[in-house]
Amino acid sequence: MTYLFFVQGEGRGHLTQALTMKARLESRGHKIAAVIAGPSPDYKLPAFFEDQFKDKLIRTHSPNFVVDKKGEGINMPASVIKTIKEFRLYGASIKEIRKIVSEKNPDIIINFYDPLAGIYYRLYNGRVPLFCVGHQYFIQHPAFRFPRGRLGDRVGLKFYNWLTAPRQGKKIALSFTEANDLKTKRLHVCPPLIRQNLKDQTPNDEDFVLVYMLNSGYSRQIINWSEKNPHIKIEAFWNRPHTETTVLNDNLLFHNLHGDKFINRLANCSAYISTAGFESIAEAAYLQKKIMVVPTKRHFEQRCNAKDAERAGIAIRSKRFDLSPMISGPKTKTQSNPALRAFKDWVDQYNDKIINIIELK
Repeated sequence: MTYLFFVQGEGRGHLTQALTMKARLESRGHKIAAVIAGPSPDYKLPAFFEDQFKDKLIRTHSPNFVVDKKGEGINMPASVIKTIKEFRLYGASIKEIRKIVSEKNPDIIINFYDPLAGIYYRLYNGRVPLFCVGHQYFIQHPAFRFPRGRLGDRVGLKFYNWLTAPRQGKKIALSFTEANDLKTKRLHVCPPLIRQNLKDQTPNDEDFVLVYMLNSGYSRQIINWSEKNPHIKIEAFWNRPHTETTVLNDNLLFHNLHGDKFINRLANCSAYISTAGFESIAEAAYLQKKIMVVPTKRHFEQRCNAKDAERAGIAIRSKRFDLSPMISGPKTKTQSNPALRAFKDWVDQYNDKIINIIELK
């Protein structure tokens, strides 16, 4: 069968999910006809993603968040204003998508949380089977618990979920823990999409802490902590396409985001601290690492990820990049954490569940 992907292009999680899905489908003889990715115009897709899809990759203009002046959190009012101003551009993207779908004539469409896929499907009465993949859909499951307060944010997240997943589509809710499918909601609970090259790693605990940040403005916090703790080695990843590696001092360096290098350093770190993207938490948990997450400011989806990781017992959360909780106290083997072992078992035992669901349509 032939597949067409929609991918929400910012951050790292949706990109790696699409790459993993590509590999699994192709291993069963399926083909990827095209990948429609919708990052903001000033956001360069990582090379590890572009290199895998090459001439199949089609960029469109899709709604995205605006980062605040510090380069850390989300500026929600500016994001709303930007979306309204660029509404005509999204309309043009929808027309372009209609043409692409007509030309490629896919048997199945898979949406990795891009709203344009849902809008297109509603406007043009999509007949092609649609599967919507994301941890975000797990909020519809009774096992999920929202962070306290912020009713408006809850409504906003539910609305965005609705935008990305029309009623006709099936939702693949990625989860840190095993849970029942909800047939009445057309919702299937599946383990995270862990890349095979990460699964093939042999984890080690080398003498450094690994950090990943969604927005590079958080580097200030990491630099300040590093200067106060020069005896702790830190390696960090950020999205700075024009620099490969930046050495700040003897114990701190920053790498530009690179797929294979990130996997290698994650497999060998002693602990992992990151903004609360679902996919990187799942990857670190699969490798049985100590994990601390720092939700991006005013990013409610990441607050939900952090809350859910705590529920699953695989991570702790913090408001700042203060690495102290991860290096203080007695050193314990993460392999003794039953929650991390249960997570790895969940991923390994149900590895083919997503593909089986999609192939059955």
